[in-house]
Amino acid sequence: MTGKQLTIVSINSPYRDESVFTMIRLAHAAKEKGVTVNFFNYLDATIIAHKDQAPKEFPNVETIFGNIVKKGIKNPKADAIACIKCTDARGVTKYQTEGVIIGGLFDLAEWTAEADKTILLG
Repeated sequence: MTGKQLTIVSINSPYRDESVFTMIRLAHAAKEKGVTVNFFNYLDATIIAHKDQAPKEFPNVETIFGNIVKKGIKNPKADAIACIKCTDARGVTKYQTEGVIIGGLFDLAEWTAEADKTILLG
């Protein structure tokens, strides 16, 4: 592995509190310092990347999050996985934004083992 790696695990739904916006600000700051960022969306956080959100009083989290993931192709990299069990339970498996991969807890275990730091927001 080259460079630093940060894994961010999110468990809250996108419009419940500020944790998603904290995650996004943290990811921007990490990427500016050259850190690779991994996002693992678990439980209600799998709704973060749900396509076609239309919130009335909040910024569209899927758009903001999707932009980070799409830009993540460049170095430093950003990858995103949504938990398959969690997306299935919420009916959003087929509706994740471009760049979000459906995976499982084994992926999270690998990322946690590889990461310099792992942060849980929720």
